[in-house]
Amino acid sequence: MIKIAHVKEIENLNLPKEVIEVIKEVVIILDVEYGEKRNVNGENGGYILVIQDREELPKLQEIYLNINDVIPEYVDKINCSNGDIWISTLILMHNDFGILLTMPVSIAPENLIKEITN
Repeated sequence: MIKIAHVKEIENLNLPKEVIEVIKEVVIILDVEYGEKRNVNGENGGYILVIQDREELPKLQEIYLNINDVIPEYVDKINCSNGDIWISTLILMHNDFGILLTMPVSIAPENLIKEITN
């Protein structure tokens, strides 16, 4: 699992370019609106988690996120030029703190797949 909270952290990602573009859009917003020096674990804003393997999903319990019954704000499909399909889903943890989960659709739980908006 890869945690990304700032624009500078996307430089060496080995992910499809379309996924990197989605991540970049979100971290730019987080850095501009909440500051580059924010405490990403405890203050307003949030971060992105990139999940690349099904075995990483249970680790979300460590941040009190039950992936199988979470209610997302949205789930977007990311069609990649290499043929891969990913999703990005925003989970609000409280009023002004969110986590964007990004993962291949092949490992996404059924409850998230049902919510895909595009």
